[in-house]
Amino acid sequence: MKSYGKYWFLVMLLLFMSCVDNLLVTSQIASPMLALAASLTASLVGWAWLVKSIQKDRNQISACLRNPELLRTELKRKNFFGNLLEEAIQKIEESDTELVSTTQVKTMLKARLNSLAKKETLMESVLNHLPTGVLVFDAQHALEYSNQAATPFLIPEADRNLDTSDSSLALSKALRNEVVIPEIAGLLKKTIERKDATSSRRCEFALTGLDFDSHFRAIATNLFDENQALLGTVIVVENIGEENNEKERHAEFVSSVAHELKTPMAGIKAYVEMLLDGDCEPDEAEELYGFINEQIDRLTRLVNSMLNLARIESGVVEIKRHDCELNDILKSASDVISPNATEKDITFTAELSELYLPVYVDKDMLGQAIINLLSNAVKYTPHGHEVRLRSRMEDNTAVIEVRDTGMGIPENSLPHIFDRFYRVPENNRSAAGTGLGLALVHFIVTNVHNGSISVQSVVNEGTCFTVTIPLGHKDHKKKKALASPVTV
Repeated sequence: MKSYGKYWFLVMLLLFMSCVDNLLVTSQIASPMLALAASLTASLVGWAWLVKSIQKDRNQISACLRNPELLRTELKRKNFFGNLLEEAIQKIEESDTELVSTTQVKTMLKARLNSLAKKETLMESVLNHLPTGVLVFDAQHALEYSNQAATPFLIPEADRNLDTSDSSLALSKALRNEVVIPEIAGLLKKTIERKDATSSRRCEFALTGLDFDSHFRAIATNLFDENQALLGTVIVVENIGEENNEKERHAEFVSSVAHELKTPMAGIKAYVEMLLDGDCEPDEAEELYGFINEQIDRLTRLVNSMLNLARIESGVVEIKRHDCELNDILKSASDVISPNATEKDITFTAELSELYLPVYVDKDMLGQAIINLLSNAVKYTPHGHEVRLRSRMEDNTAVIEVRDTGMGIPENSLPHIFDRFYRVPENNRSAAGTGLGLALVHFIVTNVHNGSISVQSVVNEGTCFTVTIPLGHKDHKKKKALASPVTV
């Protein structure tokens, strides 16, 4: 880069020459004016030359600043402007590096923020879809978060009387936690007050007055940081209504089993004592032996029924579902029941659909359920009456009907007909039973085959059990076959 010192030197030289010329012609009248004109002319020429040179170097400097690689060798000379240019380029390069680094960090932080926002949305969505209520409190007992399932445990805002104008009053009410129901507030208070003894506490309570009445179990757990400072408390509330109902059903089941076992065992014991005393005649002894044998058979049926039901419900019995034709299963069940119906002089008719009814079922289990229904129909139908087995297609389901013209079931007994050990009091003397047959049928139809079963009955007119199961094979194969009605 050219030095600007020479420009100033030329300007000063012109001014000096102008002054000398002025001294040489002092005798002339116009010499002062000429000297001034010459000086101004020389100054203007020198100034124009200087501006043009500076403009040229400035363009070169600007180009170098925009692209330091274009810096020419002559621009790197160690003068004032060269040093300034080199330092400026260095600063710009450092700024560019910092800018790139900052941009990269900004991009990474933005991506991280978006990822955290997505995770937060995902976690909140998961918590809101949980059937379990979740409430999170900070160290000051203030509610920080609650999911949708926890809504029944919150006090509506209209019922909250929190006066925030008075800070002491607001703090006092926050400690009492008027945001949640008293059961949750009490558990929260005990959990935090006794955090040194245990970090977790639980309680059970019932809610009434809502759309549903149920029992709940709340578990409160204190949360600590790495320095064991209290961060807050999380309370998980789960509905244990079904669990309590299951416990009640289990207690009823045990009670029923004990009662069913106790009755025949008491009879057996009484008959045995009579035989041991030797007070019975041979004919009476033979009759007692017959009674004992009947009670033992009753116990055997009871035990077998309970074992079958327990094994199926617990999954011990493997469910083997296959593509089957429903009418084939019904024909097999008819063959089993026909001799019993004939023995009681009961007309048994199987009116099976002429359509092919494809089903995906456990053939043995469903067959056993149909046999149980037919057996009950024959058992509770008087001599000379009728029992019918029907099948038909209805929308996307197969419908099975077992209809009889027997004793019928009283209306007050219909809601309990599928309960374990339940037997219609009015029909107890008509036939022996354990009260588990229909419970087993209900489980096989509803739990194993995703179907439904219902009953309609009129006393002294008859009963109709209707079983509905989904139609269709698993491999979607469709067959065409005709099944003729079977009459026995």
